[in-house]
Amino acid sequence: MKTELISTHIPFYNERIEWIIDQSYSKTMRRIHSILKKPALFKLGYLLRFKQAEKFIAYINQNTGILGLMILGSIPHGMILGLSGERHRAIQLLIGNPLIALRMMKIHPEAGVYAPLRVFVHEIDHDKTLITYDKPSLLFGQWDEQLFNDTGKLLDEKMETLIRFIDSPN
Repeated sequence: MKTELISTHIPFYNERIEWIIDQSYSKTMRRIHSILKKPALFKLGYLLRFKQAEKFIAYINQNTGILGLMILGSIPHGMILGLSGERHRAIQLLIGNPLIALRMMKIHPEAGVYAPLRVFVHEIDHDKTLITYDKPSLLFGQWDEQLFNDTGKLLDEKMETLIRFIDSPN
């Protein structure tokens, strides 16, 4: 016998943060990839599949760089927008750290909706790039546990540091 389908609606407050970077999309993407590594997803999958927790943790820690973050995936929005007939340079990056996500998802698995963070990078002019993401402290602030508040604030700081590294002249 089929049970009744139940839906719960949980409102929460959020803010979208937009940064305009005074450099080309190409340079912005090069800077992002010089700061954040993209792990070998096959290797991650292998370590997870065979429950090699210590090796998984070591691999994540080796590949998260100075910010403790990595690029876990991407969606080529520019190609999708290109179907409209115009050239668009845009990508959504999934940025995070599986170990940070794990700590939160042990308490509330549904936190996986927001981890990793979704970061949209879009060319708005030949020498300007827009970077957009939802404010992590508000995304994770919908849960009462201190871990979520601390993690959200930490990710706020990490994202701002990332943007400032991307925008720096070096």
